[in-house]
Amino acid sequence: MISTSNDFASSLFMLAMEENKLSEYQSDLSIIKAVFDENPDYVLLLSSPGIPKNERTTALDKAFGNRINIYVLNFLKVLCEHGKVGALDDCIKIFGELKKQAENRITAKVTSAEPLDNEQTEKLKANLSKKLGCQVYIKPVVDRSILGGIKVEFDDKVIDGSIKKQLNDIKEVIGG
Repeated sequence: MISTSNDFASSLFMLAMEENKLSEYQSDLSIIKAVFDENPDYVLLLSSPGIPKNERTTALDKAFGNRINIYVLNFLKVLCEHGKVGALDDCIKIFGELKKQAENRITAKVTSAEPLDNEQTEKLKANLSKKLGCQVYIKPVVDRSILGGIKVEFDDKVIDGSIKKQLNDIKEVIGG
């Protein structure tokens, strides 16, 4: 069941990332979990093959329709339609783990005069991850105007080790 839960949770997570609503989706999943924890018979009802799928999904609309994001509601309906409502707890746990990983990750734009090879990219990624204390993904950009060195941009920070920057610094010192 973990593999199935992983597939469902990963799909919801990717949608939450696209919508930039990770926290909202996690909050909605918590609302659903609280309702299910308070009403364990509700899970049995939603899992019952003797009740037509459309009646089960209509029950979900009535219970959650105005309380949670439509995509989270649709996710819950898909679980219900596939007889996987029992996997919800695993899905919530996996979603939370994915969210935690995503929040400890940054993308760094790395500008260089020439393309970095794989070894350089991996070494830079490892060093930045160590220094920043999070997972770093590299978005390489080639800009010959920097002449040499690299320029790293992430969040609101810039580490400019380009030759162009160094020359401009020297020019300011000399030119006053």
